[in-house]
Amino acid sequence: MELTEGAELCKTLQSLACGKKRVLTKVPPGKDVNDGDEFLYNAKFTDPHHNIRINSIQEKVTVEESQATDKRIQEDRSYILDAAIVRIMKGRKRLTHQRLIQETVETIKNHFQPDITQIKKQIESLTDREYIRRDEVQKDLYHYVA
Repeated sequence: MELTEGAELCKTLQSLACGKKRVLTKVPPGKDVNDGDEFLYNAKFTDPHHNIRINSIQEKVTVEESQATDKRIQEDRSYILDAAIVRIMKGRKRLTHQRLIQETVETIKNHFQPDITQIKKQIESLTDREYIRRDEVQKDLYHYVA
């Protein structure tokens, strides 16, 4: 996310005037920075250390940003699941449904804890895209399609 110059300035001024180390004083006092606010050098500011570190104020994450991030995470996880399932099926050639789910969970447990419904959804997606197919006779058996 890229900040505009005005937003960057507001964030910096907020860090200098509203943080733990108040190098600047803000008129009127408060936590938020508005267009009409004035900033003055704080002559009363002292610090026992020669060098001071001023932490920047973290921006609040909006609901839309949070939802967009969650959506990207779900997309990334579906790609990880697809890759894991195809890799497993390519090596085994045929597997039962239960065994495929177990091996998929085991394979990706270091990345994230998958939901079983999520795995089933990806298996169905791979079946639709013809990476794997169900056995004609034994419906819980999958075959890798080369």
